[in-house]
Amino acid sequence: MKKKVSIALGGLQRIYGDHRALEIAAQIGADAVDFNLTDRQWDYRDPDSVYSRSDDEISAYFEGLCSRAKELGLQIGQTHGRMCSYFGDPGQDEAAIRNARLDCLATRALHAPFCVMHGVSSSVMGREADPQQMRDTCFSVFRQILPFARKYEVILATETFGHCAAAGCCDFFGNIDEFQAIYERICKDRENAGYFAVCMDTGHCNHAVPYGNPPPQEVIRRLGKKIACLHLHDNDGRSDQHKIPMTGTIDWEAVFDALEETGYSGSYNLELHLDQFGPGFEIETAAFAVRLMRNLLSRR
Repeated sequence: MKKKVSIALGGLQRIYGDHRALEIAAQIGADAVDFNLTDRQWDYRDPDSVYSRSDDEISAYFEGLCSRAKELGLQIGQTHGRMCSYFGDPGQDEAAIRNARLDCLATRALHAPFCVMHGVSSSVMGREADPQQMRDTCFSVFRQILPFARKYEVILATETFGHCAAAGCCDFFGNIDEFQAIYERICKDRENAGYFAVCMDTGHCNHAVPYGNPPPQEVIRRLGKKIACLHLHDNDGRSDQHKIPMTGTIDWEAVFDALEETGYSGSYNLELHLDQFGPGFEIETAAFAVRLMRNLLSRR
């Protein structure tokens, strides 16, 4: 079966807008896309945001994008929702949960099965945060968002973490043991289990390795069938660079081996910094990355 190559649209959406970004993805040969909902424009508090409209109007906007994607022959395989769902500030935290509901609503309207969201981070809680507080806060945040996933029939995918530059440490949930433990705790609620999965982020796992964590391929084997979708990118093992595969230190053949061993059948989604070769070259960077990924997969 042909493996689908996907690309995250965030960089293209910021430059060209939502509709044009879809057209570019089709032009460069992508089979699927990861639609970005993370930027400031996706906030009900902004009167110019689509999220400030009624639920019906929000749905209509994203259904229009879904129709355009279908015309272009693109699958919207996943969305990227909240980058931060907990700020440690009551007003900000309430807004994050409200916006997370709209992320789930938008994901349904786009006919995407998965909405990726980050868990609680050491960038907010600090490197000296009490471990039990980290666990309980993350549990509480996802428990608040998961009813929206159930309501809109989308799967919430929590993303693997790595080095936390803001705190100068491995993110608390970049520790794979802690990540697995909070995942299992959340899934003990049977209502949640069918709506909660993992987004495997290869780059994040790679820069967690210096802290004693396993390399990406071993994380894949540990998480196995929990992995529903991917963020594929490379780095030097020290920082979150979102580079094109084969330009960092990740062993990509080992990653592909592990994904096949675990029976992964979703799209191979690239999440890249498209400006890594400078402004004005984003489309060419995306096009090369899609061609490269297709070539790597076709040789297997």
